[in-house]
Amino acid sequence: MNPTLDPAQMPKRFYRNLELMYGPLVNRLAPGQAVADIGCGTGFLLHWLSKRPGLRTLGVDASAGQVALARRALPTTEICFGSALPFLQSEPRRFGGLFCIDMLEHLETEEEVLALLRAAWEALESGGFFICRVPNAAHVLGSYSRYMDITHHRSFTSHSLRQALSAAGFVDIRLIPTRSSIWLGQLRLGLEYVFHRALFLLGGYPMGETFTQNVIAVGYKS
Repeated sequence: MNPTLDPAQMPKRFYRNLELMYGPLVNRLAPGQAVADIGCGTGFLLHWLSKRPGLRTLGVDASAGQVALARRALPTTEICFGSALPFLQSEPRRFGGLFCIDMLEHLETEEEVLALLRAAWEALESGGFFICRVPNAAHVLGSYSRYMDITHHRSFTSHSLRQALSAAGFVDIRLIPTRSSIWLGQLRLGLEYVFHRALFLLGGYPMGETFTQNVIAVGYKS
């Protein structure tokens, strides 16, 4: 672990990309509403969220080292050390929004995945949103994403992620496309889509939706 990691030192394009993908949803939150990052790591997403005026931002992570780094970088943000499930279960109907980025793939069983998703649903206010990002098994490098980390236990497709969110009670589930704020990134995403679309058509799977390295989805509590 790099003890010099600082969310404020990330390239500006990183935060512009977050704004493109998540900004329209976060902008709907009212002043005073709480939004949390489940599995916040060293706090890069929290740093971006903390710049939104009027929101109460919180984070939780099971790594003591990463929590220490996040607290050092974000001293005014409430960041808890512990498991996501009890954190969510202790906060019913508290949050206007929840983020769960690169975390579900670390849960060992389907039961744990569904339990966490259901706890997230319970922790949201009515109308609140839950955004999650997971490795995409439909990507040509999906096996690499699945096995690049010994703590990864699964990957998803757009279809299976929708299934999981729906089973937990979320409604109006939508995919959030990966976006880039620079032209080179936009070109790469376009070429990636064309390549995968052709590959899936040749393989007889014309219904494929998302071909980026990760699948991002949002679901709502009705």
